[in-house]
Amino acid sequence: MVSTTEFKGEYSLPSKKSPLDQFEGVKTHLYRLGAEHENGTLKSFAYTDQGSPSLLDTIILSQWEDYAWKGHFGYDVTACNLKVVEGGWSFVVQLNDKWNSCVLKEHDKFLEPVGCLKPNCMNSYDELLLCIAQGDKDIPEVVPSTKPPKDGLLLIANAYPVEYGHIFLVPSATNQLSFFWDKRMFSLIARIASEVNSAAFRVFFDSCTSTMPDHMFFQACYFANPLPVESASTVAIYHGKATSAVHLLLISNNGTKVFLFPQVKNLATGCCLSAWECSGYFIYRAKYDFDRASENEISNRMASVTLQDGAFENLKNLCCAVADDLVM
Repeated sequence: MVSTTEFKGEYSLPSKKSPLDQFEGVKTHLYRLGAEHENGTLKSFAYTDQGSPSLLDTIILSQWEDYAWKGHFGYDVTACNLKVVEGGWSFVVQLNDKWNSCVLKEHDKFLEPVGCLKPNCMNSYDELLLCIAQGDKDIPEVVPSTKPPKDGLLLIANAYPVEYGHIFLVPSATNQLSFFWDKRMFSLIARIASEVNSAAFRVFFDSCTSTMPDHMFFQACYFANPLPVESASTVAIYHGKATSAVHLLLISNNGTKVFLFPQVKNLATGCCLSAWECSGYFIYRAKYDFDRASENEISNRMASVTLQDGAFENLKNLCCAVADDLVM
């Protein structure tokens, strides 16, 4: 747990005697981001130098590892077979017969108003690792064992992870309101990615694969190597909505690079790809399919949900128009 780790720097931390595991009601550790100033700058001492793990990175992974140590995960994701598919795109495939894409449905208790989160004989909140919220101090602050604020972002362990450190980033009920889902929410997510300060940390947003359509959330996990899409050639436009299209995001490079994946649902299956699949990372539950995975098969899956050229051009133009409005 974070109480056993000594950090050096000018950020606020609880003393070693702080009762990090003393829960009264529903409580969790709270990480308050440093305040943003009027000129858009912020002061952060989240890490001591480029070679050291950041404070937020250390807290997230220590909490995730503690959750794993308690035996709450459905499997050890680090033991799953991985391979790079032969071909020019270097798609990555994982064999995992226990993976469950519907796991967040079990955590709908976290989508209730924060004031309604109360422990009882039916619910456990062990998977709630941390809460992140905007702070008003110049430097980040860690508040141990406290009630999550109404405008916080809840970090929930995924018991069926796609990769190491897999978490859900769930806005509290207050922030689930549609008016909050604008640039402020995505700015907060980008700041978190920057604060984590790890090249392995990727954040995903899936608008079409959610099993809870009334609630939006992000996911994040750690990939040791660059995802195939990150090595692909791109055309720079301003960093929306085409007819019948859904949109997914990948945020990488410490929050400075954003990939937008527009797609349409596959007419045959009624499904679309997840954000990590759009990034070139696929999970197979059957060894037969895993052994026979090929670049041609994966490319066909991706092509089945790809926008037509005209629709894609319209979307690019719309993105540019939206960006122009934001900077004016």
